[in-house]
Parts: sequence; structure tokens; C-alpha cells
Amino acid sequence: MESFEKNVDGYYDVGAQLPRYLYQRANEQFKTAERERKELDSISAVADRTTTAREFFIDSIGGLPNEKTPLEPEVTGTLERDDYIIEKVVFQSLPGFHVTTNLYLPKEKVVDNGFPGVLFFCGHASVGKAATVYQQACIELVSQGFAVLAVDPIGQGERHQFYDPETGQNPRENTIEHSYLGHQCQLIGTNLARYFVWDCIRAFDYLASRPEVDQSRIGAMGNSGGGMQTGYLMLADDRLAAAVPCCFITSKEDYMKTGQAQDGEQILWRAIERGPRYDDFLTGFAPKPVQIGAAQSDFLCIEGAYRTVARAESVYGQYDAVDNIDLVISPETHGLSPTLRQAAINWFRSHLQGRAPDFKTGDPHVESTEILHCLPNGEVNAAYADERHVVDLNRAYLEKASFDTNRTHDDAEPLAHRLRERFDLNRARPRLFPRSIQSEAVDGLVTEKVFFHSDSDIVTTGILIRDSDVDTPIPTVTLLPQGTADIEDYEDSVKQWAHERGVVLIFDPRGIGGVRAREVNTPLANGGEYFDYHGTEYKLASDALMTGTSLLALRTFDVLRAIDYFRHRTGGEQFGIVGAGDRSFSALYAAVADSGVASVTVEDVLSFQDRATTKEITPNFGLTVFDVVGKFDVPQLLTALDDRTVRRISFPKSSLPNP
Repeated sequence: MESFEKNVDGYYDVGAQLPRYLYQRANEQFKTAERERKELDSISAVADRTTTAREFFIDSIGGLPNEKTPLEPEVTGTLERDDYIIEKVVFQSLPGFHVTTNLYLPKEKVVDNGFPGVLFFCGHASVGKAATVYQQACIELVSQGFAVLAVDPIGQGERHQFYDPETGQNPRENTIEHSYLGHQCQLIGTNLARYFVWDCIRAFDYLASRPEVDQSRIGAMGNSGGGMQTGYLMLADDRLAAAVPCCFITSKEDYMKTGQAQDGEQILWRAIERGPRYDDFLTGFAPKPVQIGAAQSDFLCIEGAYRTVARAESVYGQYDAVDNIDLVISPETHGLSPTLRQAAINWFRSHLQGRAPDFKTGDPHVESTEILHCLPNGEVNAAYADERHVVDLNRAYLEKASFDTNRTHDDAEPLAHRLRERFDLNRARPRLFPRSIQSEAVDGLVTEKVFFHSDSDIVTTGILIRDSDVDTPIPTVTLLPQGTADIEDYEDSVKQWAHERGVVLIFDPRGIGGVRAREVNTPLANGGEYFDYHGTEYKLASDALMTGTSLLALRTFDVLRAIDYFRHRTGGEQFGIVGAGDRSFSALYAAVADSGVASVTVEDVLSFQDRATTKEITPNFGLTVFDVVGKFDVPQLLTALDDRTVRRISFPKSSLPNP
């Protein structure tokens, strides 16, 4: 019993079909977006789109906290320098959720309403606010008379969520923990960006509260992940007076062509389908002054930056404010280069101080990471015994949710209806065009290699095993963790099972086993193996989410098509499904959606709620799906299957039980 060789044993090129399917899905949505942009032909139309984009944005991150709780700021130390001071400030954006910052203040006397302020948001550097290029930007800004608040993002600087104070180790630094936490947040209908944005808003609150600062003249800037935070704040908070997002603005259509992954806080539910799009961050800020910093040789492709800025310029033109939007290109690669730093400082000089943009950047001396620490050991998890983790915030979010996460449904059909609608399982089903390409008899069983069309331009594969001596066979779709690629590990049990059930199909939904996708590009040093952080499965799952679906939904559709294949082949009316490991979810969803499934055998898997609220898990990125906890989670699915034969068990590879 052998698994499939490359490209379905040479019959069909399937390596690119899943990425191509997702790209084609996205491309249709890009066309819709372009039609919508053509309707932005008046200031009122732009205002309406801004309102809509903001609503989409807030919805995609699960809303924002309802209450601004006390910041409880602490100044834990001060550094005196020739022309400025640095205060080490810690505040709580949420109770027990500490944000570490450095506040740069000029030593010159405060006049009028105070210094203009700049919120400085850090990109994906593990040391956060202490990164050399970020310190240099803050030092040069304060030298020009700005009060600057440099903010450590979640997972960086002194805010590593997975730091263990007992061992002093942090196993998931920086963007790795961003994507781990992002996966967990998606399951409950939020996004890690919810907490990024709230930190930014509360940082604004703190800076505006300082008597040295003119709260009417506060801008924001940042590079890479800091550019993202700047863009998000531009859409989320009307108080911002000027902005400079660097090395962030591109376009989704251009970026998708690169095949690169992005971090968890950048994967916004339905962002490609409905927005917010990159141009929404800019047009939603109009007519206020924004300068876009870009790098000619950035992995955040420059053609996307040009495309998006051109779209935004047309909107600024309607306000007669084209001079308030600017694009500066650095000849270098990704990073806050001196070119971008100088341009940003001059932008703020012009628009927050009314001064000539004639500043020239230098190479200021910077501090060591440890000197800038707000906390003695440089980690909030070590400094505060009751420090809250993002997972704790997830638990709190669910406690305030309007539904009981353990609720079940008395009537299965309404849940099945909602599931079919949510996962788009009622869509047109193309002809199967089934093939049987290899057959052999082994130990009284006949095995066949088969494949058929599950969806538009999607081929799925399976190994069919049948025992002709079984009088009343129950065709059973079998989902192994890696599909037919796992068949040798399960071979003895599958043979026994086929003797008992009559017909078993070891099935490969899209992207698994015999139809596994080719590895897609992964960005620079951030890439992972196929199923790892920023690996192929992660990238494809992210694209699916941004187009309004999920790999889990698409694979559930494929399982339903495997049942269709059995109907076509056997003429039967009742079927079985088995799901091993995390494939149990596809088995449960397909059984709920298709009443012809009489028996279901699944492993006793961790529920989505447990996945979202447990710190020490290794996520299966292929199970990243938006807002399933309390709606389509294990308790609801099992209750909907009360009238079927359902077994929940644990089994090793070598001992698959009789379903």
C-alpha cells in the first residue's frame, strides 16, 4: 500500500493548485475593490468609505475595549543627557498589562501650549525601543524640539509574552510569538492587532496627558511593524495630527505575488475581500498630512507602494490637499534608513512646528539596551507577579462574550445551516470526473489509487481499500493527519478496518498528502518548514483568512465531495467518517453538514476554546479559522450529532480502532 508519488503519480500537476486557487479568489476581490475605488468621486463618498473601512477594521480585530482604565503610569528612572532627558515610563494599557516606553523630552523651556509630540512605534526588533536605528530617530526628533514616546510592542523589548522568569528563557521571541498569539486570537474572533491598536491609543493618551506636550500636535511614525502600527492608528484614532508610516505601505495584490508570509497581527479577517486595504489607511487620514516612507529594494514590494500612494493621491486631490501626501523612496533595503529618518523629521518640522524642512540627519550616539530598560531585569513577566498574558486577555474576552462558550444546541439543523453558510458549503459542486489509476489485490483486499475534482480547478486524491466479501459495506472517508502520506504508519489498522467496514477511502483534502502544495516563498530569515511559523501552511492559511475563508472550511468542502464520490460510486445513502488527530475537525464539520454521515469516529482533540486560552500549545496553523469558539466548537458540533453514532477516542498510529 504505497502513497502517491509527485503530481499524482504523474497524472496531474497539483503542486500549485491551492496557492493558485487562493490567488484567483483574491484576484476577483481585487477587481471588486478597484470598482469600489472608482466610486470615490466625492468627499462624501470618501467619508462613507472611511467609515466603512474603520468598521471593517474594528470588526476584524474583535472590537476595541469599551473602557479606558487608569493608566497608572510609573516613571522608573531618568537619564540626563546634554540637550534632553529620557524618562523610563511604564503604564497599563489594560489592568495588569504593562507597556514599557521611553519618553524623550527636550531640556529647553516649554513655551506656548507645549512641545509637539511624536509617538514612535517600533518594528520587529527583539530589543524594541532600544534598537539602534530607532534610538537614533528618537534622539534626532528630540533634538528638534519634539517630545517623543518610544513604545515597546507586544512580544518585543521588555514585553516578551513567553519569557519564563524562572529559567530566564524566551522560546518564542518577536514575530514568532506574534504569529502564535495571532492564531489563538483568530479562534475567538479577535486579532493580536486588537492589543497593538489599544496600546497605541493608550500611548497617545499618556503622551497627551503630559503637561510638556501640546496634545493638538501629536504625530506618529514607525518602521515595518511600527509602520503598521502607525497605519492602524491613522484609521482608528482621529486625534492624530500627522503620520509617517515607513516600510509598511504596499498593496495586497502586489504582495501576494511575492509568495511571502506576514505576521499574525497583519492577517486581518476578510481584509482582501472587504478591507481595510492599504490605501484605506491613507485615504481615511485625508486631508491630514501623511508621508509614506518606502525602500526601493524592500521585500514589501515598491510597486505596491507606488500603486497605493497613487490611489490615495486621487482622494487627497478631492480635498485640494495633494501637498499633504508624500512618498519618499530610500535606495536601500527594508529598514529605517537615514534617508527615511531625515525625511520623517522634516515632515514633522513642516506640519507640527511650521518650520523649514532643512534638517540633516547625522549618526548620534545611542545607549545600551540595558540602560534603556524600564524594569530591573528588562521583562514585564519578571517584574510583575500578576502580569497578564495575551492568553489571559483572550480568557477575559470570552468571559465578556455575549454567548456561553460551552453552550450546545437543542436543534441540530439550525447549526448545520449556519455552518454551511459560514463555510460556504452550499456552493456549486463541479463534476467529479473520477479516475482510478492503479489497482492491486493484497491480503484479500483490493486497493485503488483514485483522484477526482473536488472544487473548481482542485484535484483531490485517495487510496480506496475494499473487501468484496463484506455483504453490506459502509463506505467510510478516512482522514489521517497527512492523508495518504501517512498510510504506511496506519497500514495494519486500515486493512483490518477495511475487512470490517467493506470500503475505506484514505482521503487527501486540498494541500494534504498526495495533493500537498509546493512550498511557497518565505521571507528572508523569517521562514519556517512546511508546517512551521511562516511556513507554507501558515502562508496559505493566512491568504485564506484574508479572502474570507479558511483552509479548514475549504478542506471540509473537500470531505463532503469525498462523500459525493461514494454516492456516485456505490449508490449508498449512509456513510462513515473517521478523523485522526486534528483532522477530527474536518470530520466533525462534514458530518454536521451532511446528514448522510451515520457514524463519526474522532480523536479526543483539544477544543478551539482550549487552543485559544492555553499558553503552552504548538498551533496547527492549518486550523486557523476566525471566530469559531462558542459557535462552531467541539461542544456545539457533538451536540448537533446526538442522533448519529459518535465515538471520541485516542489512538496511536499503530492501533486505529474499529469505528
